[in-house]
Amino acid sequence: MKVLVLDPQPDSRDALRRAFSSLECSVRGFAAAGEAWRALAEFDPDVVVVDPDTADADRFLAEARRADSRRAVYALIDASRLERAVEAVAAGAHDFLWRPVSESRIAQLAEAATRRREAKAAAENTRLRLARAELRDALPGRSPRWTGALAEIERAAEANTSVLLTGESGTEKDEAALSLHRLSRRGGERFAYISEGESLDLATRQAGAGTLFLPTLEATSAGFQEALLARLKGSQPTRFIVATDEALAEGLAAGHFLRALVESLSETAVHLPPLRERESDVALLARRFLEDLDPNLSLDADALDVLQAHDWPGNTRELKEAIRRAARLSEGVIGPTLIRSVLGRPVPRTKTRARKPPVVKIAVGDSLADVERRLISKTLEFARGNKRKTAELLKLSLKTIYNKIKAYGLEGF
Repeated sequence: MKVLVLDPQPDSRDALRRAFSSLECSVRGFAAAGEAWRALAEFDPDVVVVDPDTADADRFLAEARRADSRRAVYALIDASRLERAVEAVAAGAHDFLWRPVSESRIAQLAEAATRRREAKAAAENTRLRLARAELRDALPGRSPRWTGALAEIERAAEANTSVLLTGESGTEKDEAALSLHRLSRRGGERFAYISEGESLDLATRQAGAGTLFLPTLEATSAGFQEALLARLKGSQPTRFIVATDEALAEGLAAGHFLRALVESLSETAVHLPPLRERESDVALLARRFLEDLDPNLSLDADALDVLQAHDWPGNTRELKEAIRRAARLSEGVIGPTLIRSVLGRPVPRTKTRARKPPVVKIAVGDSLADVERRLISKTLEFARGNKRKTAELLKLSLKTIYNKIKAYGLEGF
């Protein structure tokens, strides 16, 4: 057990050191709060003993308890001042002990602190198990890219440092931020949002030892980002989670991000992949969203094929909205025509369940551009609109496919 003592009187400070050391505790003693502040974070004591009459002791006592709810905090009071003991407990101390120090009383407090920490640890383990289950429920998915992102969230939560969340709009960064908070040891504290225009100082004070989430870094000013960087470099109990929809390289080139801030946050960064890179998750998510809306509805196989062929520029948010609209218009099994309708996609001219690759006929005199247009069109039709699959089949880059689709007016796919 680690014990930190804040007591300006050397005799009682030494007595406390001897008494706790005899119980095989590691003890650090300080005469002034200024010396003890750094030790509170670096030494991370299990027990803190504070003379409440020491300068800045009230703030130190409150911070010692707030920073770790498992920590036992005791006030050290002169035996003749019962009213001061009552005040100290009212201010946040768990209990008190008299000066001069009694070794038997120290032994009692150490035993109580051990029981308290064990009970808190058991409760914390239960809370974390529930938080891990909630993570899978709030951010479902089985694709390798997604399960890798969930593992990164768990690792970042355990690190208990500020985090940068990146990913396109609609990739559930809000849910990821909340999961990061719940999976950390701050999970029992407050989770709050902040945006440009709000007072960073006020928001930090209100969040306390909890988490403050900034969902749109790219929308904040340089002054706000500089203030945030100063907070990150300083000593404060609040954890920050900062998110952005914009790619970091593009945001830095456009001057939307303060480079020093991005570099500071990038030490613990989590990227949420877009839905088009989680193709195996589309059907799972679609069924999940539909069940949440109406368990009596279902999606047929062809409807799922259409969903999986879509590029999902709006990511999970777009999929959820598409399923919501389809559910509102359906009374039973949802088919491909309804899905294409809610996605704004045309019904293909031909439909075959055999999925044989179409043939592109070429005649002498056909222009190369016309042949290319028909080839890309037929390949898109075969790939059910999936641009990435089309690019793979034609041995072209994804960027080239997008450029060709625009040039030939094939945006309907």
